Amino acid sequence: MMNAPGLPDAETIETVLSSREGAWGPGARVLSVRDLSQGLSRAAVLRVCVAVPHADPSAWIVKVPGWGQPSLLDSRDAELDHREARFFRSGVPDLLPRGTTTPPHVTVVGHNGLDWIIMRDVDAVLQQSWTPAAAATAAERAALLHVPGDLEPGLLGAPWLETAGYAAYAHHVPDGHDNLDALPGDPRLRNLFTPEQVDALHAGLDAADELAARAAELPTTLVHGDLTPRNAGLTAGGALVLIDWEHVGVGPVGYDLGTFVSMYRAFGGHGELDEPAVLDVYAEAVSALAGTDLRPAAALGFAVAHLTWGLHLRLGPGLTAVRQGLNSHAPARLAAHLDDIRSGCLRALSWAPVTQAVTAGR
Repeated sequence: MMNAPGLPDAETIETVLSSREGAWGPGARVLSVRDLSQGLSRAAVLRVCVAVPHADPSAWIVKVPGWGQPSLLDSRDAELDHREARFFRSGVPDLLPRGTTTPPHVTVVGHNGLDWIIMRDVDAVLQQSWTPAAAATAAERAALLHVPGDLEPGLLGAPWLETAGYAAYAHHVPDGHDNLDALPGDPRLRNLFTPEQVDALHAGLDAADELAARAAELPTTLVHGDLTPRNAGLTAGGALVLIDWEHVGVGPVGYDLGTFVSMYRAFGGHGELDEPAVLDVYAEAVSALAGTDLRPAAALGFAVAHLTWGLHLRLGPGLTAVRQGLNSHAPARLAAHLDDIRSGCLRALSWAPVTQAVTAGR
């Protein structure tokens, strides 16, 4: 299957591969290209089958940040198209301890003013089914991201790291308010939340600045920044493989786990997730690594991720997409999307008491 119009073609990919020695081998010839781009970022993501003389074909992921078009997420992050390449060019991946890793054989190649990130295809790992037991393992492994900052104390001050990722989508707060106010007039949405829940969600959106201020006071760690089930998988040996490092940065302990849990159901997680139990696994692990009790801080960072990142995405671009006609001709997909918005927002509100920042009413 060849790539869609407008994406890098096989000839261009071959030119990039031949410009740098890599694990794909010399004389690489592209046999097929499949578009995996999700439309949630400006990156082109392609699965490329490569053949070289005297070897079996191999599968690679070719990612070109900045190739595509802006999406409803509208990250407003000037470094988004460059951060992942900088991450892989830095020594940070080498500091990840055993148990947390990136795809193998990552190579960054500059071509026509863009960074091309080439890595082994780990689809078999990423396509596993997430279960509560696997989520608990992921929580324990995610705590290992605390280790690089301990090994290199100056690491978390790198200027290319994202900071305050929990506020990355705070510019969607006004749209979130508008979308909540529009619910009664939309037959598809008028029963999404009760009036009391709408009031609580307005209050949650209004608490963004206070939540950000509290999060900024928490102990920090290296964070993946977009640690959702779609961007993670467990190997047979239990290592956590993470892809899509565009939002890698420094953030409060607990934040990465909050994003994972927030999107657990939306991205295909099976079974009911005991969120406090999963948080306990993470908090115990990160406390042991830090040599101090980080359990209260991890709980607050976890709650902040739910109440900022999770709410802002769902009530902003999530509801906006529905109002613009997303899945209007696919009732089952629309129902699943709305179920995630409703359940994700209500789960976020359930963590509001931890922050003591969300008050009743608007």
